[in-house]
Order: sequence, then structure tokens, then C-alpha cells
Amino acid sequence: MLLIKRRVLSLLLLVMILLSFGIAGSALKVNEELKINQDKLDNLAKVYVAKVIDGDTIKTTGGEKIRFIGVDTPETKHPEKSVEYYGKEASKFTKNKLEDKKVYLEYGVEKKDKYKRTLAYIFMEDGTFFNAKLLVAGYAELLTIPPNLKYVELFKDLVREARGNNRGLWKKEEEEASQLPVISWQKADEYIGTKVIVEGEVIDTYDSGKAVFLNFAEEYWNTFSAVIFASNLYKFSNNPAQHYLHKEVRIRGRVKDYEESPEIIIEEPKQIRIKE
Repeated sequence: MLLIKRRVLSLLLLVMILLSFGIAGSALKVNEELKINQDKLDNLAKVYVAKVIDGDTIKTTGGEKIRFIGVDTPETKHPEKSVEYYGKEASKFTKNKLEDKKVYLEYGVEKKDKYKRTLAYIFMEDGTFFNAKLLVAGYAELLTIPPNLKYVELFKDLVREARGNNRGLWKKEEEEASQLPVISWQKADEYIGTKVIVEGEVIDTYDSGKAVFLNFAEEYWNTFSAVIFASNLYKFSNNPAQHYLHKEVRIRGRVKDYEESPEIIIEEPKQIRIKE
């Protein structure tokens, strides 16, 4: 009897965990055109968009502010930031598609953010999944905040596609790269504070659990290294610690000094390329 009770409690605990992370709630089926079936819209909340605040936030005719889950468009109206690259384009896209129109909402497990905005996935009248559309077109980056993770795998794939094809905001990175100096890893300490492209062979890697380190010398503690923090690993389609080991690579970024050793922090997969 005691064993049965323990098993029941374990199952209840598992269900609670799944619910808290939004895994137990099944995701709507999204087709290749990033649309859901029309009959699924009837089960969602319906609102009318009075105003587009920026690329990822709208205001309804009822005065409710709604922040799109899983996406982050460049800032256009942040009180402490200037207008960011591709921000106006993202806002214009959302305005053209949603303003003065009816949309359908699928709420997140967590329904409000710290600014009291409603958190939701947005679907257009024809079933188009608008959050996904922003990502695949290059108007937004992925923003992953638990427990609202229902479509995170789809979103990851769409960002990789947009990034790989230099769409929208990702195009700037390639334009910038063509203007950067190319240096060997041995000279990285001469370029502290400068954006460069570093070339060399990764001879050792280390995954600490908090970050992956790509090292270019046996005495890695006082020579150049590249660092990928665990929070950015989801962006990679491979395991960087294995994929780049013993490969000649080019790494793009700003060289920083960390405990008297040069390093570049890799936040995006496009910052590192294997030399052909």
C-alpha cells in the first residue's frame, strides 16, 4: 500500500512539473505554411487590434497590451535605448499585418509579464501563426522564457532558417563581417576591445556545464579562447564542444580581456565558421 501511494505521488508530481513548463498542454498543429486549421481558431480568444506599439507588442480595442511570446523584435520605443537596426521594419510589418484587424490569442502558461502585459501566441484570421512569421522572415530573434515554451522547438528551427539565409535583421551581421580585420589567434591580445575575425585550430574544448570553451593552445589559461555560455547553446544545431574540436575555424566578435587572457564570447552560431 505504501509503495502504491509513493507511485501515485510521483505521478502527480510529474504532472505538476509538466504543467508548470507548458509541456502537458499540446501545441496546435502548424503546417508548412505556418498556419493552423481554421476550426482550431474557434477555440481561441478573439480580440481586435487598435494599435501596434512595436514589432512584438499590440494594444487591443479594449485597452489590453499584448506581448508576443517567444519573439523579440528590435527596439523602437524603449525609454533607455535608441531605435535598433531593423526595428522600424519590424514595427511596419506588424502594423501592416495586424492593425485594425481581428486576431486570435493562445495564452501562455504564464499569462502576464512583469509589466502586466498579457503574454500570448498570435494567430491571424487565415490561421497564420504570426509569432512564427516574425521569426522566419527575420524580423525577430528568439526569446525563450520558461514556462512559456510550447512552440520553442519550432521557433528554434525558424530562427536557424532565417539566420542561415541572412533574412532581415540577420543581414547586418554579414555586411559587418566583410569590413573586419582577420587575425591569427596568437595576436588576439593585441586587439582587446576591437571587433575582429580570429582564425585558428581548436585543439581542445571543455564543457563546464555553464559554458563551452573552445581553446587554441595547450596553455589555454593564458591564451585566446572562445566562450559559448549555456544560455546560448540552444541556438546551435550541433554540440559545439564536439563539432568544432580539431577544426580550423573563423570566429567573429569583440575581443575582451578576461583575467589577462583574450577571449571572444560567441552568442550566435553565425559568429563561428569552419574554414573550408
